[in-house]
Amino acid sequence: DNTAATDQITDHRALIDGRYYWLLRISAEDASARGIGDRDLIKVFNDRGSVVCAADVSSIVTEGTVKGYQSSAKFELVTIGNERVEIGGCLNMLTPARTQTKGTHSMAPNSTLVQIEKFKDLEALKHATAA
Repeated sequence: DNTAATDQITDHRALIDGRYYWLLRISAEDASARGIGDRDLIKVFNDRGSVVCAADVSSIVTEGTVKGYQSSAKFELVTIGNERVEIGGCLNMLTPARTQTKGTHSMAPNSTLVQIEKFKDLEALKHATAA
């Protein structure tokens, strides 16, 4: 079995259409407003990039927030149409490079503004090419 150990952790990844996707927790209210169901593929994005994850509709996050645990341990940047999208779950590419406090070396990636939408082009994802 060539499945990576991190892919086998059900709290981290979901197997969808032959590929393992990083889970992103989203509230039932936010999911419903966007037409997203549990384990639907979603695009998480901001001005820094886009990441495709699997939705984990959950009561552990409040409306208006999403949660991705730990690190994805993968980085798979692909091109779909004219867009570069990360499909390994590397949410760090969406976080700011700034420090927590001016003049320090402490990172500030613990929270960042993102938008979420249902990922619609599943067929294109099957034929995505490495960016």
